[in-house]
Amino acid sequence: MNDTLYHYIDPDFNHTQVGNYTLLLLLSSDNFSLAVMHRQKLMVWRKTAPLAEFTQPGEVQEVLNFAYREVITGLVSPNFTLIPQSLFEEDGVSDVARYLDVQPTDHIFVQPLDADNQVIFKTVEAIITAASRFDLNNALFGATGWIKAIAANQPSAYHLYLNLNDHRFEVAYFKHGKLYLYNTFEFTHEDELAYYTVFVSQQLKLDMSTITVVLGGNIATGDKRYHTILGDIFKTVELNTLTVAHIPESLPQHQLLSLTALQLCASLADA
Repeated sequence: MNDTLYHYIDPDFNHTQVGNYTLLLLLSSDNFSLAVMHRQKLMVWRKTAPLAEFTQPGEVQEVLNFAYREVITGLVSPNFTLIPQSLFEEDGVSDVARYLDVQPTDHIFVQPLDADNQVIFKTVEAIITAASRFDLNNALFGATGWIKAIAANQPSAYHLYLNLNDHRFEVAYFKHGKLYLYNTFEFTHEDELAYYTVFVSQQLKLDMSTITVVLGGNIATGDKRYHTILGDIFKTVELNTLTVAHIPESLPQHQLLSLTALQLCASLADA
């Protein structure tokens, strides 16, 4: 494989052994990323790239066309709604989906987000076309692994979790160890990210002087813009050091969590 396309290729990666590997994909309407795992060990990490490259001839196709033991696909969508499990009714899905502005070419998914919530979300045609070679019936809501990883780490009510993507970020808050809020917001500048983070905190009636903001996702190593502006508002700001895989210390752990945590959802993908 061409090293220039990848952030990381493990020296022990062997294309003849891919039948023992798992391919993890995270797709949005704009871009994609991928990882190849051998059990809990990261073998390959592909740089985030435009979604168009997912279907173009080249090195990426070689990696995508290997006969993996398992493929787990996460679909990033800003068009979703959460329904508590206690209130969820299959017959009411179509009524809820109407609020997602579903177009004829969109695909609607209904699946558990965690033990307490169902998520209904739509996927646009661009993602469906790009990932048509894979079984999208088993695709997951993109944040499922990220939420599952945090929940398993005994999150406190004094932490607010942010995961940054290109022009959009996710925010999650846990109370009594359970997901209390999950939402996404568009942003183009750190000022907007700070505004929406404060907005969420106010809606939750949090004392921001007691809250630690935990950052992850697409934040370059050494980029302190978000630390600086959020640090003036909240108690502390830190990078997410949570890991669910064996990843070399030289890699930015906070950038890999959403992708590698998809492996925690293998049973959901097979459901």
